[in-house]
Amino acid sequence: MSTDTAPARPALRDVGALLRQADAQARQAMAVPALVRQHLLPDQAQRLREDDISLTGGFVESLAARLAEALTGSAERGADLARHAVIAHAPTTRLLFARATEARLCRNTPLVGLATAELPARVEARVGDAQDELAETAMALIIAQSRFLSRAQGFAIDPDELPPETLHGLVRACLAFLQERAAGDPLQLNRAGEAFLQGFDERRGRPHRLMRFCHLFELPRSGDAWSLADNGPSLIFAMLERASGLSAELLFDMLRDPDLARLSVVLRASGLEGDIAAPLLQGLAALASLPPDTLPPAADLRALAQEDAARLVAGWRNLDPLAHSGAVW
Repeated sequence: MSTDTAPARPALRDVGALLRQADAQARQAMAVPALVRQHLLPDQAQRLREDDISLTGGFVESLAARLAEALTGSAERGADLARHAVIAHAPTTRLLFARATEARLCRNTPLVGLATAELPARVEARVGDAQDELAETAMALIIAQSRFLSRAQGFAIDPDELPPETLHGLVRACLAFLQERAAGDPLQLNRAGEAFLQGFDERRGRPHRLMRFCHLFELPRSGDAWSLADNGPSLIFAMLERASGLSAELLFDMLRDPDLARLSVVLRASGLEGDIAAPLLQGLAALASLPPDTLPPAADLRALAQEDAARLVAGWRNLDPLAHSGAVW
């Protein structure tokens, strides 16, 4: 029988090359989370969850591959950009870690009675009349939230999850790295960077859609309006971001506190009464896998004056390097 059309057997050296490549990829996959850990919290790395670190590493690699392709026309330099540019850009690393934490909370929403994280009851209830601005915003938010969670399952993230100032800084860092390594014509790289940024519209991004919904929703203060089961963690943190003026990165970082003390202060500073703040904290503790018996009781929250809490939050806002000024919707 003729074997002219039979598939060729790989030579041993080809198999060896494949094995070496697979080993290198495995080592890189382990190295990126280690670098994330080092850049985020070098002195207290043991307090970071491994699943959050791993997902952040995936986000770093996903974003680096997207930028490498946009700037050079190929994703080949994605690994170099991930290790030497994206991870080294502190605002991006912090934000990607916050997004990883947010994705984990959304996966845990059945613990607080929310069956589908992509369809929070508060948002779904506003989808009705297509001519209504709040309804249109709600529908756009549901689509954006669904895409974020779907992409996160594949350890990927879209550039529009970054605010404009962070994305601009990251692109500049990537261009500087590529030019330093002589990875292309500097003028062509700069033109590619400008074209990428010009094509970026923050209004299409999920963070903008979250804040726009909060703006139209007018930040109600009633207990039902702040229900974690009705809003989901993404919308709750967007509401807190708008009410407190603190960055999302700092708010998600507060979930690492075993007693959620800082977050308790933010809730009181945002005008939530103790009877509203206490169940919200308990729900967030459940999503974050924290023991509920370490949380402050409602009586302690009621004893914390809103004015005192507001002064504390104002100090944190001044120290937060990623806090933004003014509305972002």
